[in-house]
Amino acid sequence: SVGVTKSRDKLDPAGKTTPSISAKASISSQLAKDETALISLTGMTRMVEEQRIEIGTMKALGYSNFSIASKYLGYAFLATAGGSILGVLTGEKILPYIIIYAYEIMYPHIPKIYVPYHMSYAVMASVASIVCTMGATLASCYKELAAEPAVLMRPPAPKKGRRVFLERIGFVWKRMNFTWKSTIRNLMRYKKRFFMTIFGIGG
Repeated sequence: SVGVTKSRDKLDPAGKTTPSISAKASISSQLAKDETALISLTGMTRMVEEQRIEIGTMKALGYSNFSIASKYLGYAFLATAGGSILGVLTGEKILPYIIIYAYEIMYPHIPKIYVPYHMSYAVMASVASIVCTMGATLASCYKELAAEPAVLMRPPAPKKGRRVFLERIGFVWKRMNFTWKSTIRNLMRYKKRFFMTIFGIGG
């Protein structure tokens, strides 16, 4: 890092590259965190909802809410912990290597840059991922577990559809085909998917 600092004026006289990288890194990391939380919430909610009948059967047989929820919490913990370890071991080496290689193409005389593991960042990111995933799983489980077994054994009622704001703009809505209309209505009905789409496109 010292060599890079000393060579900054020579490699980047305008001083525009470093602030640009810092800004992009801050925005990208925040978007990645938001996407992780939304993906975890959507994925675990869907998995729990798809197993409503199994959950209702276990409740009817006398299993406690904690026993039922522990199955999904254990799955979420193992998946997140394993993904965090794999991400730390590979992500902290592969992604910086790609970025540094790209800058070496633009700046052939850039000093050699070494990227050591930062365990403090790795632990913070892993803990944040585990907390987000476990929290989303817990919320999904206890939302379903609050219902009676007889209710859980029946398919859930579909969400009530509403008129979307684009329907009030006639000249726009009439020119859309059926696929676009269906997609927009589904995005408005399922808010988590809507926000995940927004953050995914933004990322």
